[in-house]
Amino acid sequence: LTFDYRQTVFAYATPALGSVFAFIAIVAYRAFTEERDKRMIRDTFGKYVSPRVVDQLVESPPELGGVDKELTVFFSDIRGFTTFSENMSPQELVNHLNEYLGAMTDLVLEYGGTLDKYIGDAVMAFWGAPLPQKDHAVLACKCALRQMEKLRELNAAWPEHKRINIGIGLNSGIMTVGNMGSKIRMNYTLTGDNVNIGSRLEATNKEYGTNIIISESTYALVRDKFLVRELDNIRVKGKNKPVVIYELVDCLESLDPPVSLAAGAAAGTGLP
Repeated sequence: LTFDYRQTVFAYATPALGSVFAFIAIVAYRAFTEERDKRMIRDTFGKYVSPRVVDQLVESPPELGGVDKELTVFFSDIRGFTTFSENMSPQELVNHLNEYLGAMTDLVLEYGGTLDKYIGDAVMAFWGAPLPQKDHAVLACKCALRQMEKLRELNAAWPEHKRINIGIGLNSGIMTVGNMGSKIRMNYTLTGDNVNIGSRLEATNKEYGTNIIISESTYALVRDKFLVRELDNIRVKGKNKPVVIYELVDCLESLDPPVSLAAGAAAGTGLP
């Protein structure tokens, strides 16, 4: 029409090519930013949770700031580690610890837990984040019992001077979870009063000659599924209010983890 009435010809190739290049640029930018975000999530959580959980996080990114959630925290520690370590050379000790920590870590991931950190020979983990888990306390208790079973299997294969005894503490409640640290180095971890209680319960095993102690708040969430023995009403260090504690004895149902969790953990077991 512009040619018929005004004898004007427009160069359509230029705007057409511009539109094509703009479209390609937008697609490339979105792909780059999405891939960058996915890579960031994999880098952040790949060492803490099973590959199955990482895949879910990529599809539904979690809140990376500090958030308050009801979680179950897990602490375990080797009894008499100083004396135990004196019977081995440094290299032998490292290899032995790696075998032990590898087996325990595999079970944390198998039961859908998040590995927080190793503190020497101690293990810290939690359930309920980064993905919500309604049965976080049940999974943590099952994992603790399965770890004791696995430890008995390991000890049966080890010579006497290499055998290990551990204590485990579990506590449930509101905790703050998120990336904590500096811009240079951050750790996805927990903080709060209920985290400290879990650590205190692990150490309390020494006083009662037990292996697994759970708090009254954890017991309230799992009471219909586990056999426990009430131990005492104690005042945990740093707390004024007494806490009822229980020894976790056995599970009233199968200890097997949910099939989906086991399948996901199997894809990436071992120390990170």
